[in-house]
Amino acid sequence: MADLLDIVTATAADVVRINGERYVVRGLNAKMIATIAARFPNVRNVLSGGSENYVALLFELAGESIGPIIAAGAGHPGDEKYEEHAATMLNLEDQTEFVTAILRLTFPNGLAAFLNKLTGLSGGASEKKGGRVRLKKSPSTSPPSSGEDSRPIMQ
Repeated sequence: MADLLDIVTATAADVVRINGERYVVRGLNAKMIATIAARFPNVRNVLSGGSENYVALLFELAGESIGPIIAAGAGHPGDEKYEEHAATMLNLEDQTEFVTAILRLTFPNGLAAFLNKLTGLSGGASEKKGGRVRLKKSPSTSPPSSGEDSRPIMQ
């Protein structure tokens, strides 16, 4: 019988070419994603959005997290020097190349497929299909009290 420690995952990697140079990037693991999401709350909005165009949504909602995502995918998670460089020294097109490759490796079946799996685990799929939210208050079952019906207050 195999043991959990016997599993050796071949970490998928991709090459991003910027100005003729090759840069190897890898997908992010759960710990890296959790760390980035804790630092940048808008990343949670992206991960819960389920949009097919998650790269554009990430830039829109959580632009400040782009540097840390690129640094983590390039093998330097949490390294402020790399995060700052990726955030400020790369132009938008280069950042998009990196982020697209990193997220493709992180979610090989797409973000929507990943979120559907998580929703299925939590039982949220059934809630989303038939759940309703009441926006109006229900009328009170007791009659309104007026000044004449109220008891006098002792002062």
